Amino acid sequence: FFGSRAKGGRPVTEDERAKVLEEEKYPTLDELRDSTAIESTNSLDLVGLKQLKQEKEEEEEEKSLPLRKKKTILEECAESILNEARNHSDGQETNEEVPEPQIVYHVKRLAELASRSARSDDGEDDFLRDGDGGVRNQENKGNHNHRHQEEEKNFNGIQTNEEADIVMTVFETIAERESALLRETCAESLGLLSRAFLAVDSIYEEKLLEIAFVLLEDDDPDVVKKTEEQFSVICENITRDSIDRMLIPHVINVMFKENDEQLRISSLNVMKNILVGSGNSTTFVEHCYHGTNSIGEKDLETMDEMIGCFSSASQDKSYRVRETFIQNAVEVAPRLREITLTVDASKMAAIETHLRALIDGFVLLCEDENWAVRFNCVKSLHALAKISSWDSVVVDKKSAGTDISTDKVLDLFDKLSNDVSKKVQLLTSCELGNVLASLLPGDVNDAKLSGMIQKYCDTVREVSTNRSGANAKDDDIEQIRISCASYFGAMCEKLAPIGKWDDIVEAFRLLSSPPPPPPPSAIDGHANHSDPNWLLNSNAHKARLEIAKSLETIVNSLPGDIVVRDICPIVEATFLNDLNDEVKIVTISQLHHLLQKKCSAMMKNEGTSDENKNASSPPPPSSGRSAPIVNLLSSLAEDSSAYVSLSPLKSRKPAAAAAADSVGSWRVRLELASSLGNISNNMPMQPRPSSLLSISLKLLKDPVHDVRKAASSMDSFYYVFKNSLTLLFSEPPTWSSSSRAEYKDASNAIESVIKMASSKIWTERRTFAECSGRALLALGEQEERIQKQDKKLLQMQNTLLTKLCFLVASDAVSSVRLAALEALVELISKDNSIASDAIVLSALESDRNEDSVGLNAIEVEARERLSNVINEVSFSKITVSS
Repeated sequence: FFGSRAKGGRPVTEDERAKVLEEEKYPTLDELRDSTAIESTNSLDLVGLKQLKQEKEEEEEEKSLPLRKKKTILEECAESILNEARNHSDGQETNEEVPEPQIVYHVKRLAELASRSARSDDGEDDFLRDGDGGVRNQENKGNHNHRHQEEEKNFNGIQTNEEADIVMTVFETIAERESALLRETCAESLGLLSRAFLAVDSIYEEKLLEIAFVLLEDDDPDVVKKTEEQFSVICENITRDSIDRMLIPHVINVMFKENDEQLRISSLNVMKNILVGSGNSTTFVEHCYHGTNSIGEKDLETMDEMIGCFSSASQDKSYRVRETFIQNAVEVAPRLREITLTVDASKMAAIETHLRALIDGFVLLCEDENWAVRFNCVKSLHALAKISSWDSVVVDKKSAGTDISTDKVLDLFDKLSNDVSKKVQLLTSCELGNVLASLLPGDVNDAKLSGMIQKYCDTVREVSTNRSGANAKDDDIEQIRISCASYFGAMCEKLAPIGKWDDIVEAFRLLSSPPPPPPPSAIDGHANHSDPNWLLNSNAHKARLEIAKSLETIVNSLPGDIVVRDICPIVEATFLNDLNDEVKIVTISQLHHLLQKKCSAMMKNEGTSDENKNASSPPPPSSGRSAPIVNLLSSLAEDSSAYVSLSPLKSRKPAAAAAADSVGSWRVRLELASSLGNISNNMPMQPRPSSLLSISLKLLKDPVHDVRKAASSMDSFYYVFKNSLTLLFSEPPTWSSSSRAEYKDASNAIESVIKMASSKIWTERRTFAECSGRALLALGEQEERIQKQDKKLLQMQNTLLTKLCFLVASDAVSSVRLAALEALVELISKDNSIASDAIVLSALESDRNEDSVGLNAIEVEARERLSNVINEVSFSKITVSS
């Protein structure tokens, strides 16, 4: 069984031989011969014994596999994070230091794996896919990556204290590293990590809180901020015992006994996050006020202590602590107000006390000696206004009162608007619209409300007047205009229903107006402010941009006739002609809301006029100002603004070639192409039908691929063509000259689209293929005309289908054939009436053109898919050409 010599060359002794036999546990020949259970060595199946032993070892290894994989993953992460030596698969060790970005990845990965028991196993988190994906791709390659995926798949989170020790050791070490990035990553992972210790001893929750307390005292403000934010999640995952016994006593102790103002600020932020929560589960506030018996009394005592900390902060000697109180009090107070709707009457007195403590502290600080504290009061006053309006409208008078009324909020705002600090005064001008919108709907004194509205309009008028002259460069003036514009939509939503639109319409016109040209004195040798590019790069457009974003809210708040009278002219004259592309883009995206309201107003006016006029009277002339909007959209569709090269001096192209490469404001045209379907659906069709086909044609021939793709899409071209059929199939003799011109434009546009099928430019043929399928689908929905065998419709349908099938059968470019095939697949899947058409079947059965460029598997797959669709619909047997 064994060699006669050991590794060193010396003879093997009997003791060594016996020791080896004992370790291997193989029976000797003498033992086998003397065995009473076996008659002879020939009856012993040595191969079977060996196989049985191997199966037993595999079974034991399989049973211990999940635990082994857990330890492997945790230990590997820990070693990578702590820069320890790692045992590789070849048995060698390396002391190479792990790069910091890779350690960040492993910290996040370790927190995710540890908390997996409380998470749904639906794949990796976003940070594993996106955040540090480059590090992961460098580390996990080939079999190594596959092994990681298999091990992570079988990992079910921390189940034993031993595993918890590994994770906790890592985070305790990282929390004291010199790298701020690692400490910040540790802080970001605390909320996720708090879910990991549900199956182990509660002592690990205390260790987690100790790590959080260490990070709260960090020198890096980003680390402290990240740690404070995680407490709202931590409190939702750890036990209530850990919160009551360790967390809350610690933050209260810090608030009353620490001299470091930063620690007191952190303590306030932590208490705010505990009370407010993350919004994903029952908050600490709800637990406190909904408790019963002795538990409820203890919870109320805890709330008393925490609100006492806030009251103490409102009188703290450090102005930064008082600022923090203001910021947190306006978040905690609304949450307490919400609780009043669900708690018992016995708890109402406690809530009243706590609410009054927060609001009294806020009111006291509105007269603080430090301007920064009063500045924060102005910034947070809108939250107090919401509470006051809620008290007067929503909450029953028998519920908790706060002694804060809308009149008191207005008095506070008026006092702050006359503050000695110019910065506070400036902020009150910026927050005026926000406070006014927050007060409504509430029991506001009409005289005071009118005074606030007048003050808002005066502010807008003043800053609009001061934009010219020496103050034109003042950023503060533009900032006030931007703030007033950003809150105008919310104001209109509250004021328009109560008949106050006429009071603020002047502010709307002023905020929507473009900036006046600067005087000659504003033009110096360094910057030419008369150049339109100066307007594009300044803040002058941002107020109009905010108004454009609010158009939907403004339009939906007003009656249709007011929209036509006050909103449409400004949108047409200013927003759609704006020098800034962002304003035009946002306006185009909101335009269908305006047209919808305009269309309803026109229909209402038509109905009224029909009742008041005789049937024999001639129809009224077309009004409603639809023609200017169509003309503006047409000009936007062919926008060719001067294209400025980023490096014109380095350009090697001649001037003519550079001009040919100009694509103008292509983002405006892209938004127009994407929104054209919605605009077409809301265009007024009375007293005559209209069409946007001429605009669509310009976009279909755009030099930018994305614009052409959006213009030919189902959401755009299908609706534009469908809404144009009424005009195309109508009888022109009864129309006016303008109607005939519009009919001619639509007819020419559809003819131009059809001519694109035979264009020498392959991109135009591909665009036709994309459009023709949508057009055929719209034609197939005209059931009434199809039953009447309308000649115009049948001729157009036959022309489009023939040219589309011709592209499938014989076009030289594979991209065109593929687009045509996709169009037929989409068409037949939605309209199976042409599935057995001879032209379609012939196009599929025909061989490919000999001059074709490119043949790929995608086209073959598309042909097979089309054949399958036809077979499913018509049960035809199609032979697909290879």
